[in-house]
Amino acid sequence: TDDAECPPFFDYKFSKSIRSYAPSTPLIQDWRLSSPGGGGGMVMTTPRQISSQMSKEAAIMADLYSGLDENDADVQDLILGRTSSVSNGSGGEGYGGGVAYPSSVMQAMSEPNDIFVPLVGIRKAICVRILNTFLDNKNRVAFTIWCYDVESGMEWYAPVRYYNDFKDLRSALLRVDKTIGDIPFPNLGGWTLGFSNESKESPKTKEARRSQLESFLRRVFAGLYRGPLHPYLAEVAVHLQTFVGCDTVLGEGDDSILSLSKQVAISESSYGKRTPDPKSEPDNNARMHLKRSIQRYVYRLFLLPSVEQLVSQFVTAAMEKVMTKAIGPATRQSPEQYAVDKGQATEDVEKIRDFIDQVQELILEGCHDDLVSLSRRRDFAALVDDKDNSIRDDLFREAVREQTELEVYVPLRSTISKYLVYAWLNEDMEMKHKMKALADKPQSYFRIPKEHRSRSDWKSVSRILREGVGRSTLPCVKLRAVVDAAKEISQLDSEERSVFPDASFFDGKVDVKNKALGADDFLPIFIYCFVQAKIERPSALCELLSVMCDPRKMNGETGYYLASFHAALTHIHELDLTEAENDLSIIFDT
Repeated sequence: TDDAECPPFFDYKFSKSIRSYAPSTPLIQDWRLSSPGGGGGMVMTTPRQISSQMSKEAAIMADLYSGLDENDADVQDLILGRTSSVSNGSGGEGYGGGVAYPSSVMQAMSEPNDIFVPLVGIRKAICVRILNTFLDNKNRVAFTIWCYDVESGMEWYAPVRYYNDFKDLRSALLRVDKTIGDIPFPNLGGWTLGFSNESKESPKTKEARRSQLESFLRRVFAGLYRGPLHPYLAEVAVHLQTFVGCDTVLGEGDDSILSLSKQVAISESSYGKRTPDPKSEPDNNARMHLKRSIQRYVYRLFLLPSVEQLVSQFVTAAMEKVMTKAIGPATRQSPEQYAVDKGQATEDVEKIRDFIDQVQELILEGCHDDLVSLSRRRDFAALVDDKDNSIRDDLFREAVREQTELEVYVPLRSTISKYLVYAWLNEDMEMKHKMKALADKPQSYFRIPKEHRSRSDWKSVSRILREGVGRSTLPCVKLRAVVDAAKEISQLDSEERSVFPDASFFDGKVDVKNKALGADDFLPIFIYCFVQAKIERPSALCELLSVMCDPRKMNGETGYYLASFHAALTHIHELDLTEAENDLSIIFDT
């Protein structure tokens, strides 16, 4: 379940080998420390002198940008300032007014009351959640940190972190910004002879510390909006982004690209997305940037004390309801386990959905004028809309829904998982057995017509289902992946039949003229791709998508393809494998 140590696709053992957090760990080296030498080798030059007016952490800030190599010298000079030989022509200390310098230095170069706050490369909205805790092989409590970068739409799990890592982070930040000391931070109790007894702590104690550490981490990540701006903001970002294992690569113009330290990352742009038509590229880019701008706007809304308190109270109440019950499969060995009723499970999840719906509608209605104002910026002039602005309004709804799920669904993901996974446990055990038996079956087994069998085995469709539906976190993203997978079937079928117009999967002559993919042809293909995707716990997942779907989308394209997803699940669940094995016609196509 989602409340286990980690998702099945995340390798914690590998994660432990990723660069450890340290207050002054450079992510890359200053390009000035090396230069091309004779014979193609690298000759080390004299290290750069750091001005006494510049903190060490500020100088390290430039190392955040893994794209700054010898071809980006001007950009790095902007951050660190010119070298002493360039800036003053002498061998003494000097600085060139890089953005890493403290405000006292910047004030000497500009107006007395001006304070220059560096924001280049800072991730503007990273959502972090500590999903759970677990004991490692040394009986230390480790924390599972989930991250989502609104600017890139990328989600990932941070490297394994322990309480001492959080403590080191706080110490490093305090040297940069003293106001961080005002944020509550938990103590580690239960010390005996200098050693912590974390493994013997009660679940309630562990949960309280997890919650406090999560609150601390979210507060410091939101410091860009919640606290007063100060010239060391970029240094704070260095520590925070290193802590969760992400770097920033400077792109063209004002864009910056998120770079991860080899962690597993899920993003809609990473699976199954086709190269857009050049004619529609401006519209697609405007649409994407507007959506992310709206999400950052909504991200700031959730930082308002009244909204934050509203969401926090609801999340806490929902979590406490589950913690009061020993939810799990009732067995002879553990009869005290709370057997989850399907109807009750669905009803409880619907209450969470209803709260998300209400918050979404509140934002859409109360902030409509602000959202319209954002959409009218010239940055989004390429967006193609219709007369009644339905395309724009759908984009508003999609962006607000996604950010609302980030703030409400994610902290309750484990709670929802407990309800649905255990309620549909028996069905998913049966599905696991059947899907394993069907995994090696050919396309003919699923009665896919000869003219519509794919030479690529529909691998691009299976990938979208596996990564977009099976591995992504947010229900709205999973639902978009279901739609993307369905559309990929039609596009791939059309492409392959245009390349091989007279050949079937077995190179036999087939008349494919005027044989467009129909609804009756679509479902067998979708079932085949469903099996090949090897989605974990598909019964519980299907119920999750049905319950959490935005009600307004159930009557449209999303609802139609969600029904196809449910039909594929039902077909496999009702399939008699013994009877199908005896039906030779599906193998020989007689």
